[in-house]
Amino acid sequence: MIVLFFKNLFMDLYRQPMRTFLTLSGVTWGTFAIVLLLAFGSGVGKQNMKTMHGMGQTLIIAWPAATTMPYKGFIKGKQVRVTPEEAMTILDKVEDVLRVSPEFLRNKRIRYKKEEFNNTVRGVNVVYQYMRNTIAQKGRFINQLDMTQRRRVCFIGNVIANNLFHDEEPVGKQVVVEGTPFTVIGVMKKKIQNSNYSGQRDEHCLFIPHTTYSSLYGAKYINNILIQPTHAELSGTVVERVRHYLGERIGFSEKDKDALFIWDFSQFEKSLNVFFLAFNIFLGMIGSFTLLVGGVGVASIMLVVVEERTREIGVKLAVGAKRRDVLLQFFFEALTIILIGGMIGFLFAALLLKIIPVKMIEDFVGIPSINYSVGLITIIVLLLIGSVSGLMPARRAASTNPIQALKN
Repeated sequence: MIVLFFKNLFMDLYRQPMRTFLTLSGVTWGTFAIVLLLAFGSGVGKQNMKTMHGMGQTLIIAWPAATTMPYKGFIKGKQVRVTPEEAMTILDKVEDVLRVSPEFLRNKRIRYKKEEFNNTVRGVNVVYQYMRNTIAQKGRFINQLDMTQRRRVCFIGNVIANNLFHDEEPVGKQVVVEGTPFTVIGVMKKKIQNSNYSGQRDEHCLFIPHTTYSSLYGAKYINNILIQPTHAELSGTVVERVRHYLGERIGFSEKDKDALFIWDFSQFEKSLNVFFLAFNIFLGMIGSFTLLVGGVGVASIMLVVVEERTREIGVKLAVGAKRRDVLLQFFFEALTIILIGGMIGFLFAALLLKIIPVKMIEDFVGIPSINYSVGLITIIVLLLIGSVSGLMPARRAASTNPIQALKN
């Protein structure tokens, strides 16, 4: 039965080679389009998340500003100022907080020999490296002894290290920051980062102990606070607790969102995930419409096949074949054509993705790949369009009047 099914199918395809080619090419091109669009959409989404994670993960960043409403006798417009010591009390006073780092930052002149740049200097603590993914490729990051003794040491980004030292080994050398020498203790490992919340990207920055920054530059109040909750799911709760705690301690209403502006990375990441999900659905719809054109072609060829095989259908019905059997025969013939064209399109797309020099475009669109979800979505779309395309010709074949068919 199966052998006869495929024999009839390929005979129909062989009798009309041009019609067969046009029909299969429509399905092949549609599948090729949907696979490539979904693969590139998935790659773009992953690359954007990767570049965002270069700045850090599960971060909450709070910027002290000014009050916009009266609170306990204070008029609006009061400056909200936080010292490093007050920022660090968050770790003990607020539940579900894993790490905290106060941060000073300002652009300063950084010089080594004849090379000089005006780059961002950040005053931070030891745990900052884990919160912001500033991992050392050479040497080390700031340690607790550097903090306690207010050492004039610095950890530098990989780009500024290359700009200052070129082919020299940076670790152990001294750079001059606004006239003050600092010993380089480490160089950051290269990371992908497309933005920063303040100042330059980390690859251009110089990091020093915030205790050194405060004593050297006379800075008492920090620019911002970095907070990392124990779990990403708790970030919203931690934001409210931090706002309440600092409001009570410093003197502003927790309802005054502008007094302490807080950016929750986890919430932003959720929004970004929703955006890229919608983006991939949009791309999938475009590819599906392209494939639908191929499905229309399959439906057309199957209607012609039904007309050509009217006498055969009549004979089958006259000798006792059930209409359901006729319907299933033509339905599965249409579905098989869709799947053959889909397989060819899938293979062409996979081959193209193999030969594309993805390393040249990785920073922009990531690495497009045919993963499990892309394959599954493509198969589902093929089956749906194949079912729709095959149902109408199959129903027409099943409704054939055997007597009328035998007269023709």
